[in-house]
Amino acid sequence: MPEAKVHCSRKRGRGLHPWVFSNEVLRVEGDPEPGDAVLVFDRKRFLGSAVYNPHSLIALRLFSPDERELDLEFIQARLSAAAERRKADLPGESDYRLAFGEADGLPGLVVDRYGEHYVVQVYSLGLERRLDAVTRALVDCFGPKSIFEKNDFRLRDPEGLERRQGVLYGTAGERVVIAENGARFEVDIVHGNKTGYFFDQRLTRQRVRRLARGRALLDVFSYTGGFAVNAALGGAKRVLAVDSSAAACGIGATNAELNGVTDRCEFHVEEAFRFLKRLGTKPGEFDMICLDPPSFIKSRRERQGGLQGYRTINSLAMRALAPGGMLVSCSCSHHLFWQDMLDMLARAAQDAGRSFVITERTTQGPDHPVLLSMPETEYLRCFFLRVV
Repeated sequence: MPEAKVHCSRKRGRGLHPWVFSNEVLRVEGDPEPGDAVLVFDRKRFLGSAVYNPHSLIALRLFSPDERELDLEFIQARLSAAAERRKADLPGESDYRLAFGEADGLPGLVVDRYGEHYVVQVYSLGLERRLDAVTRALVDCFGPKSIFEKNDFRLRDPEGLERRQGVLYGTAGERVVIAENGARFEVDIVHGNKTGYFFDQRLTRQRVRRLARGRALLDVFSYTGGFAVNAALGGAKRVLAVDSSAAACGIGATNAELNGVTDRCEFHVEEAFRFLKRLGTKPGEFDMICLDPPSFIKSRRERQGGLQGYRTINSLAMRALAPGGMLVSCSCSHHLFWQDMLDMLARAAQDAGRSFVITERTTQGPDHPVLLSMPETEYLRCFFLRVV
């Protein structure tokens, strides 16, 4: 069990949030090493066990309300419990996000399952020091063909972790074919963005498929064609997918072929802002537009510039829609909350000189659970708007 103790003074309203920031730490008893498990107290009240990093803004990441060591047995139990929840929430699916960090009680760990291939991302020192245990737990619990780490992303920087990627176990499948809601997608694990595929849009893609029948649909920031393929499967009469990456568009074309919809799907390589500006010269060509950009607001410092970026692309798309058309507008920035996004869309509609009604909203799927005490775990927000 952890021996060192860390005493803190939690700011009012923090409740059961699993992070303790460095300016909330009062004193440390013992001599814990960075990455060690410690016992945490809010003055005299015991909060639980956490991993400790004195060199990070997030000094403590709580992983259990009890006195526990973050060892192999604990990681195995948490991964097994997460897998059981996915089976219950996503019956019949075998490809999903298996572990979603703090929301699954494994702070700083993401694991995506692509059939028998697993991709791991670590963004906390505590889990980095236990990466061998994570690998062993995945092997023991699930018997994978391969485990690949995609630890080449910016969230590792604040924890002082080097960026790298490579095989942790087995023979990696550089490209694998997965299934989602009956559709098939090729995933480039090694060279693709993030872990290769964005499972978080599962619910929104499913809804687009149901609404696409008979429509001409434009998928902007299309990546490998998740929305485009689903729209075609739903009966869209024509689909144009636009992305700046030729490699992503190439996989998108492969995905259209895998699903038998190449006759209605076209993939076009162009920067999204430039394409949307050109599209404004011939409005009405599309009666459904999906906007799923990368995060424009990666930190609070980027908030104003990011908001303007979202407003611009949405205004351009709104101008281009046919009468009665539908816009599906998404943001994956947790710095842009629901009301912020709603206000931005209202201003974009004003810029475009068009009126809309909100028909529905969607968020991340159940394999990206939102921890009630941690609003940061909800980051994906999507509005369905119809021209009136």
